[in-house]
Amino acid sequence: MFLFRRKQKAVIVPRAEHNISRRDIDPDALKVLYRLASLKHKAYLVGGSVRDLLLGRKPKDFDVGTDARPNEIRREFRNCFLVGRRFRLAHIVFGKKIIETATFRKAPPPDAVQDEHGLYQAEDNTFGTPEEDALRRDFTVNGLFYDIETFAVIDYVGGLRDLKSKTIRSIGDPAIRFREDPVRMMRAVRFAAKLGFDIAPADLRAIRRYAPELANASTSRLCEEILRLFVKGASRRCLSLAYDYRLLHALLPTLAAWLDQDPARRDAAWAALGAVDALAAQGHEPSPGLALAALHWPLILAKAEALRRDKPRAPEHFLRRLAAEEALAPAVRKYRLPRAAWMTAADIAEMVGRLRHPPQEHSGRDVRFVNHPIFPEILMGARALATHLPPEPGAAPEPWPLDAWDALYRARGPYAAFPGGLPPPDLPNPHSRRARRPANAQKRRRRKPRRPPADQTP
Repeated sequence: MFLFRRKQKAVIVPRAEHNISRRDIDPDALKVLYRLASLKHKAYLVGGSVRDLLLGRKPKDFDVGTDARPNEIRREFRNCFLVGRRFRLAHIVFGKKIIETATFRKAPPPDAVQDEHGLYQAEDNTFGTPEEDALRRDFTVNGLFYDIETFAVIDYVGGLRDLKSKTIRSIGDPAIRFREDPVRMMRAVRFAAKLGFDIAPADLRAIRRYAPELANASTSRLCEEILRLFVKGASRRCLSLAYDYRLLHALLPTLAAWLDQDPARRDAAWAALGAVDALAAQGHEPSPGLALAALHWPLILAKAEALRRDKPRAPEHFLRRLAAEEALAPAVRKYRLPRAAWMTAADIAEMVGRLRHPPQEHSGRDVRFVNHPIFPEILMGARALATHLPPEPGAAPEPWPLDAWDALYRARGPYAAFPGGLPPPDLPNPHSRRARRPANAQKRRRRKPRRPPADQTP
């Protein structure tokens, strides 16, 4: 196991030799780090935030590692909440932002007992040193620490070397690490696509061998990781890697089996995802629903064509809606995908063809359409998938009037009255359960049951 290898000497890179500046770190994360350091605790910035800062990228979130115990952290921060059962984590809340603060975890001891599968089992609620915590992490590029006291980067696992060589490598034996937690295989593919890195050969062999082990992971975690595979700007590479390494066959076997039958189907799916990535490169924010529709787009069109033979008089948008729900049904049933994701994908498949014809400014039907909360997603779906839709029968192919629809949305849409000509902000997804309740709606108070009158008998 990875714990039995020869102990490496930590590599410490002083401030003058790396590019991490405190100006690039979230101010609230700095507050947590400074407070823990003032209390004589070790406080490190850990995980993907250090990796992204070294690569010159903007981290999505900032996590903190410390030797302070969870109860000690809660005593020092009034805005702290402890979560987790197997291992207690401290969530320090700043408005809508959460700085996750975790105590350094201890690796399993050398005499740890193996289970029936040959994997090492250890108690998760054990605390250790920073080096032991680094050895418990998944990949070397995620095992880097930034010390707030010395401003140095600390590397116990060879992450700096792999950052330089652009390699995703497991900490320890990948055959054991991937069997301990099969979701790590999906994370390896996602990091490789997101960062433009290559996966180490030993990890590739382990992924191909143990991809079916994904069936042992929990459904909720797989649902979350499936949506994370649609990496902004890199979803095409991420899904194509997942297909090449047989991960897609374990996650979405129906779709993968259909793609296996014809290389043209795979090319069409990757082209649709590439169009979504192009939108992200232009500054748009494609939703998981749009990426989900793009991945299934060739299958949706094929199912719509089969339905057309059975229902020749049915409208085209109705057939595509049925086809989308049928194509997405296996994933929705198996992983309980969020309603906001799969219904958005079905809406895009149904209504994207309506943007093929130019709008009329004085048409109440078109004005109502651009005021619908789902219209921005439909317009973005048309920009990504218009070229992949077959032309209308008997009509000459013409460019889609998407700019005219965009102009009508800005002129007559819900945010047309905003001053300064600013682009309208994002509307809440109407399929989200949270969006059903108005933002200004007050929670209805429960009326207390009236007490029965006291007995007045003397």
